[in-house]
Amino acid sequence: MKKQCPLGEQHPLSEKEEERIYRWIVHGEAEKADAEAWRQYQNWLQESPARAHKASQVDGVWNHPEFEKAARLIGSTLPLDTTAPTPRRYRNPWYLAAAAAGFLVAITVSLLQPSNPSIDAGNRLYATERQQTSRNALADGSTLDMSAQSRVAVDFSERERRIRLYDGEARFTVAKDRQRPFVVESRQASVKALGTVFNVDQRGDITELTVLEGLVSAHPLNRPDKTQHVAAGERVRISGNAIGPVQKFDLHNYSDWLQGLVQVENIRLEELLVEFNRYSDTPLIAGDRHTRNLRVGGTFDLKDIHTNLQILATLHGLAISESGEEIVLRSNGNSTHSSL
Repeated sequence: MKKQCPLGEQHPLSEKEEERIYRWIVHGEAEKADAEAWRQYQNWLQESPARAHKASQVDGVWNHPEFEKAARLIGSTLPLDTTAPTPRRYRNPWYLAAAAAGFLVAITVSLLQPSNPSIDAGNRLYATERQQTSRNALADGSTLDMSAQSRVAVDFSERERRIRLYDGEARFTVAKDRQRPFVVESRQASVKALGTVFNVDQRGDITELTVLEGLVSAHPLNRPDKTQHVAAGERVRISGNAIGPVQKFDLHNYSDWLQGLVQVENIRLEELLVEFNRYSDTPLIAGDRHTRNLRVGGTFDLKDIHTNLQILATLHGLAISESGEEIVLRSNGNSTHSSL
């Protein structure tokens, strides 16, 4: 029987190909990329199974929970550059990553072995543009619905199903698999489910979790000791190291971006503009502190941003100015006049 070789041995990558993968994952290019860059990178990976396999390996090692511990341990023993302007700058920051990875050899051996093809098929990057939404069938039978201007990385292994929401908003309809928990991480939060339907919305420094079916657990990203359970008909907001309180809402009257609407209650206007900006042709900006922190609520039509702004201006005494490149909302005392 012919022995199967790992993908990397069948189709060795060039030095430039490996460098692009490391720069994207390790050097942080993914964090700075826009939707177009994400789509180009995703298409580039899909052109070659070896590239996709290598990216899965690197991402698995770099984001392994033991990596940070190893990095801290190595960091305390690395030689310092005493000639650098800052007192603690390493001569080669890549050396820290390489040294820490060396401490993880025993852990990463299993990650670097040829993966189950059905698992590899689940490792993908997804991105949407402004005013664009998408529905994606995942390899495990789950469904990923993405709002506009969203970026998501899907990383399935034999032990768990992990999703990273880098930007935007997404609804997850999770296929049941008790052997592999379904974990969604945003910048602020970690959400864990087995089989359920929930929505995760990342607005700046706040993540809002809304549960539509089943039960999930959630906690601030680095504070698992603050885990709360959130059931259908409940939502919770997570920011920094804080979570909660859990709030109930009426499931029967619930609407969201999948119906072309945004439904909010007592949030800052700055957060609402994040929602509007995903569907607006022109960037919307809150021009002063009072306007940014103004508490607003209601149901708004994402297909009619113009009318939404007029309503907000009338209700809250805001002035609206348009320069062609951006639309700015500012406090206008008691005035209800809108120039838009």
